This record gives sequence, C-alpha cells and structure tokens, in this order.
Amino acid sequence: MPTDRARDNQRNTDLLRAELPAARYVDERYLQWLYDDNPYGPAIQRGVDEDGVRVAHYALIPQRYRGRDGVVPAAFSLHAVVRSGTQRKGYFQTIGAEIYDEASAAGWLLSTGVCNDKSIGAVVKYMGWKTPGPLPVRLCVPMHTGRGVTSHRIDAALLTSQRFAELTAGLDDFPVEQWTNSYTTEYLRWRLACPSTQFVLHAHDDLVAITTTDTRFGVRAAVVLKLLVRGDAPVRPEPVIAAACRFHRAPYAVYAGFNARVKVRGIRPPRALQPSPLHLILRSLSPAVDQDALSVDTFEFLDMDAY
Repeated sequence: MPTDRARDNQRNTDLLRAELPAARYVDERYLQWLYDDNPYGPAIQRGVDEDGVRVAHYALIPQRYRGRDGVVPAAFSLHAVVRSGTQRKGYFQTIGAEIYDEASAAGWLLSTGVCNDKSIGAVVKYMGWKTPGPLPVRLCVPMHTGRGVTSHRIDAALLTSQRFAELTAGLDDFPVEQWTNSYTTEYLRWRLACPSTQFVLHAHDDLVAITTTDTRFGVRAAVVLKLLVRGDAPVRPEPVIAAACRFHRAPYAVYAGFNARVKVRGIRPPRALQPSPLHLILRSLSPAVDQDALSVDTFEFLDMDAY
C-alpha cells in the first residue's frame, strides 16, 4: 500500500479512536481493509489537518446496488467525524461536497448511510440527503427447532474455499422492485473478512443468514446481520434465527432494518431500552437516479458498518 495511504489510514484511525471509541480503531488494519481492500476499488475520502493533526474526515466506500434494470456503482457513507472543538468550521460540508462530486464523476449513482438523532437534521437540511426514518428493531426468541440449518464459523480458510462458493451461490438472483445491495460471492468474501468482527453463516435450503453476537441489556444476543434468499419466493426466517441462537448460546436474537423478501417478526423493545436509533439516509449521486423516487427494498446491519 502506498505510504500516503498508510499515513492517511493512521491519521484517520487516530481521529476515529478519539471521537468514536471502539475496538475496531485500535490500529489502522480496519481502515486498510475497509478503504483499500474493497474488491470494487478504494474509498473516496477526504481529511483535514490542523498543525499536523487530523481534525476532520469523511468517506464513501464503493458498493454495488441492484435495481430493476441491473447492477450499478453505489456507495455507503460513513465516518463523518470532526474533532471536538472544531465542529463549527464547516469542514464536513466542504469535504462532503468534494466527495459527492468525485463519486458522481466516477459514475457512482447513489449512496446509503445511517446517522443518529444528533446528526440527522443537519445531514438532511444541508447535505442533500433524505431519510425514510429510523431503522426498526426487533427482538426475536427462537420459534423453531433450527432443524435443517447448517452453521459455519467464518474464517480465512472457509472464505477461500469451494465450500464458501457453494454456500453463497445464487444469493443475488432474486427479483427486486427498488434498490438492494448486491451480494456476490466475491463481495461477501471481502465483507466477511472484516478484521473487527467474528461472523457465522447459517445455511438453509431457501435462506442464508449472517450473524454475530453481542451483549444487549446484559445478556448475550445473536445479532442477525443479513438475510439472503435463494430463489423467488418469500421465506420465513424462524429456522435460521433459531439456529443462530443455538450456535451463539443466546436466548434471543436482535434484528434491525427491513427485508422485502423476508418478514422478521419479533418484539419491538421500548424506546427507553433502545440505543440511539439509526436513521437510514439516501442520496442520489447522479441525474440518472431521481432523488425523490430513491428507495431501497432491503437494508440490514451488514449493509452498513455497525459490525
């Protein structure tokens, strides 16, 4: 990796660690994977330094979204971070405009993202995004035996194996009405190689689930990150959710988002018990995509950077 990219990753990691403390920012390996190893190419990003210190950063990482007419270049917006004490200098709006122009010139057509309650107003008012609202959250208890589901812990050996290719074949073939993130085997190999998260793949005849584990309300939970359908018909997620709970030794599962092909039933936790909600945000990057009509069929944890 070029020296300037490595230096940028380190400076951005230092800023993110200071403003968004998380284990993933312990060193620059996470950003190298996220920004430089993506099979669709490098991130489009900007940083601002003051006296040799990174004080602002923002990025779009490339994705592919599939619509009724095929697959197009798209993006996910993340890491809009300004160092404490420099928030009112307009850095985010300045570098954001530069990034959107570069993405548009590169042929990227649209972007998704998420933001919290604190940021949603400014993002919509000043940055050209729109929001359909907060992502719904569901708590799901096992309602099935999980019979017929095989569970596979993701590691480097599995990702490079023929078995992984077999497990993930055909998961991007279902029909769509609006836009949905395109999950090919190649893209899943990269996405599931994230150095900060341990993933598990649960395979059923007509559905594949990607999960991890987390502690919610002091209790271990299976976190359902993605539901990928085989074939055209809508399917029920209860078998893979039960298998995930059993694999992770968790009494319940957490699911956030929505899926046009899979109806996830569960309890909506009271707002007081939920973390700050994540608002889905959408933005056209090209005249070819109408901002007012822009909508997504499906959006789940794996489509963003929560895990």
